[in-house]
Amino acid sequence: MVRYPTCLNASFGILVVILTACSKQDDEPDSGNLNGGLIQSETTYREDVVSNKTFISESDILAAEQADTQPPSQVALPAYTSSQAEQGNILYQEMCIACHGTNLDNGAFAPPITGDLFYGLWGGRSVAELQQYIKESMPPGSPGKLSDADSLELIAYLFQVEGIPAGQQALSLDSKTKTQLLPIPDSGLAVKETIEVPPPPNTVANPLDKITPVTDDMLADPPAADWLMWRRSYDGQGFSPLEQLTSSNVKNLKLVWSWTMPAGRNIATPLVHDGVMFMYGVGSNVYAFNAQTGDLLWRYQPALQPRPFGPRAISIYKDTIILTTDHGHVVALAVKTGEVVWDSLILKPEESDENSLFPGRLAMPIYFSAGTLVAEGKILVSTSTAERYEKNFIAALDANTGEEVWRFYTVEPQGGLRDTWNRVSSGQRQGAGMYVPPSYDPAQKLVLLGTGNSYNAPVLREPQYGASSNAALHTNSTLALDLDTGKLAWSFQHLPNDQWNYDWAYERIITTLPVNGVNQKTVIASGKQAIFDTLDINQGDYQFSIDLGLQNVVKAIDPITGDKEISAETFPTQEEMRLACPDTNGARTWRPAALNPDSNALYIPFREACMNIGPHLSGYDVYSGYGRKTVPWPESDGNFGGLFALDLKTREPLWTHRKRAIPSSGILATAGNLLFYGSTDRVFSAHDLTEGKELWQARLNGIPSGAPISFSIAGKQYIAVVAGDRNEVYRLDPNEEHKNPKNISATIWVFALP
Repeated sequence: MVRYPTCLNASFGILVVILTACSKQDDEPDSGNLNGGLIQSETTYREDVVSNKTFISESDILAAEQADTQPPSQVALPAYTSSQAEQGNILYQEMCIACHGTNLDNGAFAPPITGDLFYGLWGGRSVAELQQYIKESMPPGSPGKLSDADSLELIAYLFQVEGIPAGQQALSLDSKTKTQLLPIPDSGLAVKETIEVPPPPNTVANPLDKITPVTDDMLADPPAADWLMWRRSYDGQGFSPLEQLTSSNVKNLKLVWSWTMPAGRNIATPLVHDGVMFMYGVGSNVYAFNAQTGDLLWRYQPALQPRPFGPRAISIYKDTIILTTDHGHVVALAVKTGEVVWDSLILKPEESDENSLFPGRLAMPIYFSAGTLVAEGKILVSTSTAERYEKNFIAALDANTGEEVWRFYTVEPQGGLRDTWNRVSSGQRQGAGMYVPPSYDPAQKLVLLGTGNSYNAPVLREPQYGASSNAALHTNSTLALDLDTGKLAWSFQHLPNDQWNYDWAYERIITTLPVNGVNQKTVIASGKQAIFDTLDINQGDYQFSIDLGLQNVVKAIDPITGDKEISAETFPTQEEMRLACPDTNGARTWRPAALNPDSNALYIPFREACMNIGPHLSGYDVYSGYGRKTVPWPESDGNFGGLFALDLKTREPLWTHRKRAIPSSGILATAGNLLFYGSTDRVFSAHDLTEGKELWQARLNGIPSGAPISFSIAGKQYIAVVAGDRNEVYRLDPNEEHKNPKNISATIWVFALP
């Protein structure tokens, strides 16, 4: 007989739902218990008292049923349709039968999910609670794989097997699922058996107990032991002053701990402060770890559908962790608990997935690809991949409240005194996205960022009468914005009228260099062509350029203005196929270079590849109306990538390290004369800064991504890197010779000396 949880309210003499007995117990269901099944622990049965929660006796229930044959009015019967149960059966056969068995109670690797044992534990609890548990915890090994609809269909199948009749109303995620309760078996509810477990002999102190607020002064001058932002410091140099690890002892580096993150592409960089590591996970998750031991301290896990482009950075400021989310919000979490402090909607629905410029193709969503950077109480967030006018922007939010302070759109509007968009309409002006966090100069209070190309290059190809130019501001530019107002202080466009998808949207590195015999504070910018332009940070005046020789589109650079002369032989046309180098994936990408501030040596990950571009032929991708296909560099030696060391003072190369696998991570340089980076063969390696010689390597479970970091706890230096990038955008060989895993299992790896 199906029973529903009731109690006798002595004050009112009526039957009411006993909510306390039906609520979750102190321990959440854990997928690790009993081989990952839905049963929480071994149990015993009692009909009268469950953990001091009293139920009315069997005779009382029978008497109540004789007086009123219907369940109490406060209790909603589970409702589902037969079609849901049929789909649930299909899912069960595919994903659950191996553990729970053909009859739901005869599995060799998981407990029953039907009958008295199951309903003794779940009876009286809401359908919504069971749905959430299944979605978040099942199947073991791939939690979160099931959608809301999948989990509801599985529950419908469980009801059908139990004999609960189907109806016309579908089981859905609404307020009713919170009142629809699972039946209680005649044997009553089960009680979790209490087992006394002795305390651990050696208790590890929780570093969150002593964590200190991160101040503006700390962000401006980070402690050597910490890694407080994407590239550690506002200048974007990616350099650690730690020097315990050296070229002499790095060969002894060993794994200390690792942690598997949610599955999917993860290109974020961890943060470390006062011995606590904070890391982003796919689906807008955030994890806090004891950075020394790998113990999980807390986890923020919102119920969001992951998007393909997660952020590259999260931030720490005062007592909060700040992140952009997959549903267009910026959220602040309490450092010590992971609880939400404030939540601000920034990407409103009308700004995300709207109509496309290109007929027959859905619009590209707008993303917070860069993540966040905090500067003097303001959170800087920016967007990418917006196809329509006035979509891509950088905004500043109040770090204490999440309120928006200002917003700057990166596309020049229609109707001004000048028109650099070839007189096209507002609806065709788009692009100029930002893929990485900006840099910041506290002295000038300037936010320095790079932008990408337009996604509608054909409208810019030929100059139109009456247009000022077809340069398309502010694509492929360095922008300097006033931190307080968001107003443009200066800009410099590196590649106008980009027909090849050569984004100049990557890191902006700040340093001091000799220019014409005088030391000047400089911002270094580059894009996919691996040309490095240096600009005066105060006014944006051009200083000089260095071309690594990995491109053939620019054939000359004006030494006074920095204007680039384009080779006509590389300009795409529908009449013939032409060779352009690099391909649209770039001789370098968003994976950041690193600078040694002591020597002004720049360490750059590079990739050698070209493309045939022209008519759209079979087997060719399409970009801006042209066909394109990646091909090796002419006379390639079969090594498609590596590292390039450049002396910025002399503007001469120092060394090159070449290998077949392409760099997949950013660069970390340290004061111990070391460089760390990862490549698409799943190798994470350490190199000597002086000559580039490989000194140590580890083979990871996936492709290293993001950028490595270094931190120190109790005088011991650690190196951390995330593995979790995809393979297809880098490969040149059609046979996928590296044989990397098809599924992306993001993992954080931490190394140190024994």
